[in-house]
Amino acid sequence: MASFHTNPYTCGVARFNVSLASALNSKVLSLAAASNSESGKILVSIKLQEIDDAGKVNLEKILSNSSLTFDVFLHASEESDLEDRLLKRAQRVFAASAEIGEEIKSRRPDVVNLFAPGAPISAVSKQTEISLLTFGMAHKISATGYRKLAKILAASNRSFQLEVSSALHEGTSFDENFFSVADEISQSFGGNVVFLGFLADQEVSRRLQETTALVAFFPNGVRENNTTVMSAMAHGCAVITNLDLLSPKWMSHGHNILDINKLENFPDAAQIESVRKNAQLAVAEFGFDRLALLIQNN
Repeated sequence: MASFHTNPYTCGVARFNVSLASALNSKVLSLAAASNSESGKILVSIKLQEIDDAGKVNLEKILSNSSLTFDVFLHASEESDLEDRLLKRAQRVFAASAEIGEEIKSRRPDVVNLFAPGAPISAVSKQTEISLLTFGMAHKISATGYRKLAKILAASNRSFQLEVSSALHEGTSFDENFFSVADEISQSFGGNVVFLGFLADQEVSRRLQETTALVAFFPNGVRENNTTVMSAMAHGCAVITNLDLLSPKWMSHGHNILDINKLENFPDAAQIESVRKNAQLAVAEFGFDRLALLIQNN
C-alpha cells in the first residue's frame, strides 16, 4: 500500500492505511518508495488535497512506471488533471464514500463505493497499583531515565502503567524520531504505556491530582524553571526526576522529590504521600504573585 503521510499519529489517512495494510497482510510504503518499485501491484490510498509538490512528483513517477500496476483508494476528490490521470491509469478505483464515488463516476464509471472504518475498540484499562504520568514538549522527551525506572518498577512486583502526554513547541512537529523514542519507552515498560497525545491544562491538572507520580527527566538535571515539575509539585504530586549540582538546593531526594539516580526501590504508599505533601509545601512560595512582587521590587 502506498501512502503520502506514513505517521498514523499525525494523519487520519495514514492511520487508515496502517490499519487496512494490517488487514490485507501488507505494509505501508511512502509514495517515494512505491514509485521506485520495480514491479508488482500496489494500492495507492490518498487524499490529493494533503499532498505537497514532492508527493505529486512521486505520484507522477508511479504513473510513468510501466512495470507497476496499481489500484486507487480516494479519500476525497479534487477534479484535477493529476486525479484524472490516476483514475484512468488505475486498474480499480475505490471511493471512501458514496459522495466521493458520485463525484468521480463520470470519469470512472466502475468506481466501487466503500467506507472508512472507525478506530478499533481498545480494551478498558485495568486499575494499576502504580500510575505514572509524563508530559512536556515532544522535542524534549528522552528515553534514558525511563529505562532505569522501568527496571525499578519491574522489581517491585506491582502492576504499573505510564501515561505519556506531549505538547508541541512552536515550530516543531511530532516527527518520526519522537515516535521512535515513544516506542523505546514502551518497550522498556513492557508495553504498559498509553500515549495520550495533547491534553488541555484542565485535564493535566486533574490527572496530576490522581496519578501516583509525575515522571520528568532532563538532559542535565531539573531546574527551578522546569514548569512541568513545578506544576506537579504545586498540585501535591510526587515527582520522579533527575537531580544534579545545579538543581535547586531545596529539592531533596526522598523528602519532596524522587531522584532516579538515587532511587533503588519504588516507594510505598506512605513514602509517596509524604513526598506529595512536602512537594506542595516546598513550592508554595513560588507562585506568580511572589514572582510579580520580586520583579516590581528589584
